[in-house]
Amino acid sequence: MYAKGSPRDVYHLLAPQQNRTLCGLSVAPIIIDRPVSTATLHLTSEKPHNSTLCEDCEKAEVAAFQNDGTA
Repeated sequence: MYAKGSPRDVYHLLAPQQNRTLCGLSVAPIIIDRPVSTATLHLTSEKPHNSTLCEDCEKAEVAAFQNDGTA
């Protein structure tokens, strides 16, 4: 699962409980697997195309992997 909102072209990785991103943002508990125009972060089951990974989520994922060997 991923988290995405618009209009930004950034997607986020989810924390294990899936109600927040790795960078600490709240996520609406709904899954939307189509393009939508909303400022609220929502869940999506597919990696968003034409979007880049949030830099803070990427750093948190790397740190977690280095600490315990898992992503």
